[in-house]
Amino acid sequence: MTAALAAAYRNAEIETVSQRDLLVRLYQGIERFLDQGEAAMRSQKREQATISCQKARSILFELLSTLNFEVGGEIAERLKQIYLFLISEITECSLRKDADRLHKIRPTLAILRSAWEEIPAEFANVTSLTGADRNSLLDVRS
Repeated sequence: MTAALAAAYRNAEIETVSQRDLLVRLYQGIERFLDQGEAAMRSQKREQATISCQKARSILFELLSTLNFEVGGEIAERLKQIYLFLISEITECSLRKDADRLHKIRPTLAILRSAWEEIPAEFANVTSLTGADRNSLLDVRS
């Protein structure tokens, strides 16, 4: 499969996946990059560790940028604080090449991911807290 075909396939898949499933995949991506970063740190591959941590932070910055504070209110504010904490921790771990500290933030990500996974299918694309307002609390497609 050529790179262009693979990219087209990924784009089509992203366009058809539910909001919930897209968020779960983003969290899985963060977890995968942190695993790679931790392994690279433990094997003294400093450049690869830095790159993996940068990728994890990039996803968190994207999630942060999609929060809608008008609709999300306190939930959006709490997610913002969690994302900022995770970004800060990943940055520190990357700078210090601290694999143990990086490993310690994994449970926080697992909790966030599992919370999204538990949303029933009938609400997988609901984008507001009240149902009346169609603005999104977290719309990662925009």
